Amino acid sequence: MGHCCISWYVSNANCRPSLTCQISSMSTENGLLMDSEAYDKLKTKLEKELFIFQWLTGLEKTVLNYPKAEFKPLQSKLTLELQEILKSEHGPPVRRLLGNAFVAVYSVGDTYSMYDTITVCLDLMKGKADNTTMLGCIEILGHLYEKLGRSAGGVFPDCLQALVKCIKSSDPSVRKSSIYSMEQMIMGLETSASYGYKDMSKAFRSCMNDKSLIVKCKAVQGLRALSLFYNVTYTSDLDSNIATCLKVLEGANYDCRIAIAQLVGTLLSKALQFKPPEGSKLKNYSTEEVFSFLSMSFLHGSISILKTSGVDLGKSVTPREVRVGITEAYTFFFKEMNNPWVVNNLNLIVSHLLDLLSNSKATPSHVEAVYSRKCISFVMDSLINSLLGEASQLEIAKILIIAVHKQMENLNKSESSLSDAQSSQHIISTALYQLSSVVLRLGTASMTLITDHIPVAQGKSIMFTETVFEVLLHPSPAARLTAAWCLRCTATAVPAQLTALIDICTDKLEKLKTSPEALFGFSHSLAALIGCVGGCPLGMPHSRSKQVMVIAEDMLRTSSQNTRLSLPRTQCGWLLLGALMTLGPPVVKSNLSRLMLIWKNAFPRSTKELESETERGDLFTWQVTLEGYSGALMSMYSFLVHCPDLCSDDILRRLAGISEVAVNVLSHLPTIIKQHGVQLKAATAMVRLRLYSCLLKIPPKQYDGAFANLLRQLVSELVLNDQTCTMTSLLRKQCHRGDSIILGIWLKDNDHQTVEEQLQPNSAAGSGAVEHDSTCVFMEKDSSNWPLPLGVMVVDSAVRLFGKVFPSLGDKHKLQLLSHFNETIKNAKGSRQQAVQVNIFTAYLAALKFTSESKLQLGNKDVISQANQLAEVALTSPDPILRCAAGEALGRMAQVIGDPKFISTMAQKAFESLKSSRDAHSRTGNCLALGCLHRYVGSMGSGQHFKNSVAVLHALARDTVTQVQVWALHGLSLIADTGGPMFRGYVASTLDLVGELLLTESVDKVEVHQCLGNLLTALITSLGPDLQMESKSITHGRNVCLVGCAAMQIHPDPLVQCTAIQCLQQLHLFAPRHVNMEALVVYLCNSLFSKHLLLRRECIACLRQLAQRHPHELADHHVKEDRYLASVVMEMLDLEQDEILCDHIREAVSAILGAVGAENPRKWLSLCKGVLSLAANSDGLSKQPDLELAKDEDDEGDAASFGEVSTVVKNTMAPRWTTKLFAIQCVKQLMTACKDVPHHVDLTKARQKLKADPAGSCLVFLLSDLVRATFIASTSYSDQLRREGLSALQMIINVFCDTLDPDYDNHALLEQYQAQVGAALRPAFEDDTPPDVTSMACQVCNAWISSGVSRDASDLKRIQQLLVSSLQNLQTSTHELIISRYNESTSTLLRLSVLEAWAEVYVKAHEINAQDNAEEALDLLSTVEAHESYLSELWMSAIRDHALLALPPSFSTQLPANGGTFYCADTIDSSRPHYRRTWPSILHAAAMWLNKHPFRMKMDKILDMTNEDRLFLSIGVAIEALCAPSSTHSTQTICICLEAFTELISSSWSQAKIAYNHSTCVEYVNVLHRTVLTRSNAQVHIQALKSLLLLQECRGKMGEGCDDRLEPGNSFLFANLEMVMCVLLRRFPEISPTDHPRTPISSYASTGEPLSAIKELIKLSIDVVVGLINLPTDQFYVEVPEAAFLLLTGLFSACAVNPTEEEKEEEVKTSDFVLHGTPSMGHKFFSVVPHVSQGLCSVIKNMEIKDSNDRKWLTCITTTLVTLLQTLDQKSDQAHLESYVSTLTVLICSAPPQASNVQIVYDKVSALFSKMLKGDMNSKLTSLRAFKTLIMSCDSVIRTRYIKSVAPSFFEVFFAYQKVSPVREDDLTVLKEILSIQRLLLSNCLPNTHIHMIRLIVPVLISVLGSAGHAHCLAEITYLTQTYPAEVRTMFGNQPHLKQQLETAIRSSAAKAQAQATPSRLSSSNVISAAPKIALKMDFSNFK
Repeated sequence: MGHCCISWYVSNANCRPSLTCQISSMSTENGLLMDSEAYDKLKTKLEKELFIFQWLTGLEKTVLNYPKAEFKPLQSKLTLELQEILKSEHGPPVRRLLGNAFVAVYSVGDTYSMYDTITVCLDLMKGKADNTTMLGCIEILGHLYEKLGRSAGGVFPDCLQALVKCIKSSDPSVRKSSIYSMEQMIMGLETSASYGYKDMSKAFRSCMNDKSLIVKCKAVQGLRALSLFYNVTYTSDLDSNIATCLKVLEGANYDCRIAIAQLVGTLLSKALQFKPPEGSKLKNYSTEEVFSFLSMSFLHGSISILKTSGVDLGKSVTPREVRVGITEAYTFFFKEMNNPWVVNNLNLIVSHLLDLLSNSKATPSHVEAVYSRKCISFVMDSLINSLLGEASQLEIAKILIIAVHKQMENLNKSESSLSDAQSSQHIISTALYQLSSVVLRLGTASMTLITDHIPVAQGKSIMFTETVFEVLLHPSPAARLTAAWCLRCTATAVPAQLTALIDICTDKLEKLKTSPEALFGFSHSLAALIGCVGGCPLGMPHSRSKQVMVIAEDMLRTSSQNTRLSLPRTQCGWLLLGALMTLGPPVVKSNLSRLMLIWKNAFPRSTKELESETERGDLFTWQVTLEGYSGALMSMYSFLVHCPDLCSDDILRRLAGISEVAVNVLSHLPTIIKQHGVQLKAATAMVRLRLYSCLLKIPPKQYDGAFANLLRQLVSELVLNDQTCTMTSLLRKQCHRGDSIILGIWLKDNDHQTVEEQLQPNSAAGSGAVEHDSTCVFMEKDSSNWPLPLGVMVVDSAVRLFGKVFPSLGDKHKLQLLSHFNETIKNAKGSRQQAVQVNIFTAYLAALKFTSESKLQLGNKDVISQANQLAEVALTSPDPILRCAAGEALGRMAQVIGDPKFISTMAQKAFESLKSSRDAHSRTGNCLALGCLHRYVGSMGSGQHFKNSVAVLHALARDTVTQVQVWALHGLSLIADTGGPMFRGYVASTLDLVGELLLTESVDKVEVHQCLGNLLTALITSLGPDLQMESKSITHGRNVCLVGCAAMQIHPDPLVQCTAIQCLQQLHLFAPRHVNMEALVVYLCNSLFSKHLLLRRECIACLRQLAQRHPHELADHHVKEDRYLASVVMEMLDLEQDEILCDHIREAVSAILGAVGAENPRKWLSLCKGVLSLAANSDGLSKQPDLELAKDEDDEGDAASFGEVSTVVKNTMAPRWTTKLFAIQCVKQLMTACKDVPHHVDLTKARQKLKADPAGSCLVFLLSDLVRATFIASTSYSDQLRREGLSALQMIINVFCDTLDPDYDNHALLEQYQAQVGAALRPAFEDDTPPDVTSMACQVCNAWISSGVSRDASDLKRIQQLLVSSLQNLQTSTHELIISRYNESTSTLLRLSVLEAWAEVYVKAHEINAQDNAEEALDLLSTVEAHESYLSELWMSAIRDHALLALPPSFSTQLPANGGTFYCADTIDSSRPHYRRTWPSILHAAAMWLNKHPFRMKMDKILDMTNEDRLFLSIGVAIEALCAPSSTHSTQTICICLEAFTELISSSWSQAKIAYNHSTCVEYVNVLHRTVLTRSNAQVHIQALKSLLLLQECRGKMGEGCDDRLEPGNSFLFANLEMVMCVLLRRFPEISPTDHPRTPISSYASTGEPLSAIKELIKLSIDVVVGLINLPTDQFYVEVPEAAFLLLTGLFSACAVNPTEEEKEEEVKTSDFVLHGTPSMGHKFFSVVPHVSQGLCSVIKNMEIKDSNDRKWLTCITTTLVTLLQTLDQKSDQAHLESYVSTLTVLICSAPPQASNVQIVYDKVSALFSKMLKGDMNSKLTSLRAFKTLIMSCDSVIRTRYIKSVAPSFFEVFFAYQKVSPVREDDLTVLKEILSIQRLLLSNCLPNTHIHMIRLIVPVLISVLGSAGHAHCLAEITYLTQTYPAEVRTMFGNQPHLKQQLETAIRSSAAKAQAQATPSRLSSSNVISAAPKIALKMDFSNFK
């Protein structure tokens, strides 16, 4: 994996302390040489090793970055230091870093001293150096030659000879290192090492026979490296090399097999590609010869047969290790040959692979045949997955079909024999299985394969389905079952073919019902097709299930009529019943009573009847009978699995009764077998299997009466009374998943798991086959779960059932069973003892698990003693899996028993055993037992032995036996994981242990390093966030963690590297600043290309975690070839088959895209568009769109920006449809991330953004790319991709429909893409399109039409025509056609989607029409109105259907027996989701139509509904949705329901129907109140208030008393007030009359509701409150106004508030909320203050009409005025005085004089006026206007009082103008108001006081003359002179100087006016006299 520096994972930021800082302190000042003084001060070996490791880690990077000129003087000294380190003892990590350091030194400095270093190494190797030093020398030589090989070529012979000698060493590590160094020499020197090729070849081949597997593996890898340059290895020596490889394969482990497979693949590919020069004697191998090497190796395990003349010298049976190794060699060979060669030779490859199965050597037995088939399938799978694109996959599918056809053709020949049938079954089974896989991968793209003719020969062709159906008549059950599975996969991939295939099967069953093979084949294919219905979105018609039910019953009924057909009919009848159970409750529920009767009759009704049956009958009769028993139990099991909702207690009790009868049958089976022979063994085993499986699904308490017989049978299965050695396959699953690390022999996740699992001991894995249990064709979802051999399945089911039954037994029976188990294990011998022990222990572990999960007790002391004895025996077993299971059992026993004494005893026994025993098995088992005790009871439960446990495991972790070391470290990691705080005291010592072992242990001990990594992960978790602390101990511990991670990363084993990544994940979680994020990502990206699945999976998992925390860093990271990370991992989706890995890739990409997609949408859209449109050069499958889209100019740049240009060139396969599906999902996610950002959806703002940031990108600029991407997806060959593409297109329309094109006025930006939209939609309305695609297309049509994008009627007409064409789906003929192909619910989906689309278009058309946009609405209305009457009936039908389906289950009997208009009674459950999605839009349209045609229809003959029925049905549906829990419906649905309710009660007819029922109206208001109470959305509240106003209108039309009493629940008035209060309190909590803490209004502004919406809410609330006053309320004519006053005054005081400075700044940025008549900005809600004031006045005026003299009423008004004034006093600092003055003035003028003429009101209002008149300009102006209103509108008494109190302040303001000279323009508005008030005051004065008023007024007016108010004052003086001439004359006579001032001012004003007019006249005359600029040709001077 290359070298790894610790500095990669140390942050370069200024964080302290970091490993980078410590590295610098370990060097001298020059930064290169080691700080010897600091090194000498270190005491422990670990500290010194850490010191050197850290110094070497930093040294390499430092040297490479060091200036060459400064480095050369230090090179010699540095070299000497490194040589000194070489001579000392150090572990493998230091040795590897030392080699890297030498390479760095000689790469930067001079290479002359490199020979000295090599000489030193050679001298040490020749001398008697210790192994550690020798290993260091060998590794350094390898590093030097690998990196600088040609520079050291002169001493190559000496080095080679030294390494050859080292190969003879007794130490395997030395031999392995020597071989690896030779390999490095080859790779570094290449052809320069030709001198030693022959010697190295001999050395490698000799080491391939070494005893050590590690040496063998390295020798194989070395020979492979040599073969790259030395052609002798694959020419002359090819035979011997292949023979050696085959020999090495025997006994090889996984790593060795992979290495050999790679070598064989490389040798053969090189041999095939080698072209010897002319005249050369070297052999040129052909393809047939190369394939002969592989086939002979696969079949015979030897190639010696090639050198003999027909004599087979190979092995009788090829060893499994050899067969698996050659299988893997096939895959590597094909990869070496690459894609073009494979594509060109597909026929040859397929025929060769299938021919292998025709050889008897490949299928000597059934198990071996299964293994061989799996090997061939694995080769084909790897070939198809990694090398073939979708087009080539179609081609290989045709080849496979032709191969099957040829086999069947040969079989049908008259001379064919039984052996031919046996040999052909394996070929056919493998071919059909592979064909199934190809079809599943292609999905609907395989439609052409199914429908087209496949040419076989000239003039002859075959069909896919015909060939597969032909196989159903094959004599072999395996071939028939595989054909059935192939048909199932075909229907799953292409759901449209499901019903057609079912019909063919049913027809064949009817025509060929006399053929046993036909009955078997077509019944199983029919069952398989039924089993896949759940995976097909379109389903099958319900009538087909009824038809199959009839067929099954008929088979069972007629099974006894024909002896030859009894067995197949019985088997097939029960099989079809079991398959029908997979359809679930919708199908089974109606047939449940019949099924119960059939099951009951399948078994004897009594013990006497059973005994009589036992005594009679022959072999054939019992075969049929046992088949009936097993079939009945199988169908029961299928029912219990697939219909849990129907399994009530009564049903379970009845099934348990049937099962008890079956248990009794089991007790008689041994007698039957004795009577009729062993031929019945398989049948009886199947009965036992079915019974055990069935009982597993029934609670044990239901059949406790059968425990005695059942336990005898289970014990018999476990202890193998049949004298077999069958072992269960469940033991590994019963063990803890984390224990797999100590089971090195067990299979780990890898790319070869399918074939590697064949080699695992103690397991039947890898032997699963379809013929083992025919029910798998409908029970299993994929072939990975195909059943194991029957014997293994029986034992497995017995183990599971025993685990479930055992906890329910009494202590007595538990003791008997455990005692019997112990005795049986003791008495068994040999392999049978191991099998019995495994079975018993697996069952016991299952029982412990169930006991723990059920919270039950294990038993008394005797039971515990026997159980403990059982575990202790297994704890020292030689079998590691048994020891592991024993430790697990002890831990679970401690958990179940929960007794500290037991735990103490177990721990003490483990300590004593570890102390006394030297046996490795005993020590390993007890180590794990200690760990498991802590795992299951925690540190607190085993606290007293905690210290001893840690100490013992610490000591054993240093044991010389690797196995003991591994188990001890694993046990220690379990304690560290569960130790919690108690383990903190041992963290430091454990870290030292981990660091020491990681730096010293050999890399060959892979399991040790894995356990150390897991232990380190547990320690990091234990430290947790404390890792960020800076204490000395934490710093040291953190350094150990970092060094440990680095040491594991440079380990050659991928599993160790996986643990390193896990440690780094934990470090990044707890101490992120100490992990270098950039370096970690680099390492992970480099590891993505590993050949090991586990490492790739771990890397992706880590990247997924990082993507969620650091998406920006990953988004911009380049992997290779300047490609972004997202591009690389998305490409992996086409190559990876591991679902976990693919899911992690999708989650990682989605996390990055969701976080950073809006920042740079261009590169993300470029990636997705590239995936969607990319086609391979030679291997692509794409459906070309019929519309050519123009390319953007920046397409190439977009692709280059994301690194996709290189992909187009190098990728030989087009992305698969699944990857394209994810790409279009990413496009949708990108739009979701960008849609709320203005500059991404608004072109004008995007252009502004582009000017500010030219490097940025906006999504709106990429609209053409978005449309192109969705167009490609919408017209794809894959139905899933088409649906997702149409969904993305709908999203584009919704996001960009309001985006205008600034270059064209009043035109939408999407308008230019209407051709593309139409072209994308058109294929979806074709006849052969699946209904779900058409449904999605209807939604897109609706979105496009409703969006208003298209303004041109001719353009819009294209989409309208598509929507009109969808109406044919509503016709009966189309409905019948659909339900003949698909499930009835599919027709429901399609028809409801059409109705929904038309409903939304109808609503949109009327909304546009209501906006007075008649031209735009005309076309829509004309389109809809043409079908209006037809659609309205269907809308009402759909609403009625929905209402029926929404009824609770208790009302299910009221549902129509034949279903509704759009749903079938048999598919109710599957139809409900479609109604839930579509009913809101349909209801809205129906309500709007009823309102527009106000219930003038006649009775509907179809629905038998009157107008009243329609009204209350529609209202009921809406009200039901409003009453549902808030999580049931979305906010949009609630809004639609409210709008529909509003429409329904808007017409006078509906109001008349509603208003008469008082309780109904109250209930409606309560529902609306509940809606606003549970929903916080402002639009919901607005619509609810609108509905409330209409309800008030309904009640107002009655003309009689509205309420009898004002109480909750019964009062309409109270309900109204309650709802309004709820709405207002949400926004204005301070209006609450209670004393609870109140939130200021400013806090609500942050909730995100639009201000306009809140203002509309306030206005509507006021209208509702005012409307209540208009209702006829004779009894509560005062209480209701009091409540209204309370609400309105509280609302007024909340709104009339001065804004803060911050709010003022925010107001400037947001909107124009200005109080009418004032120029200043107020609070956010100032604009509603006049509306509140108007509301208060309306309340007063309306009540005044009723009774203006009532004391209560007058007191209410007075109280309101006083309340406002008191609120003003309380908020004197915040109150907006202008609003208060205006409102108080209006109220005083509106109120009766008796209410407003109150002293306290008079005093406070007068004081307020006085205060306001002394304020700023706005205050003066407001108060003057209010004063003017008082004078003009109030009663004379009130007017006089206020004039007397306010006039002095008024005249102060007026007299102030006499002192201001001149008057400014700003004061003119105030002056005007003053002058108008003066006139009013004069008119209200007594005549004898006029002279006094004039004497006050005129002097001030004269003083203002000549200023800005001159004209107004002069006009006022003129008015006074004309109105009061005598008074003015008297005044001027008494004061002549005033007259003089007036005349002077008038003259001065006239002079100024004349002076301004003179220049104007002069300029005009100059203009006239000026010469004209244009000379006239004609003289007009004499014109008259």
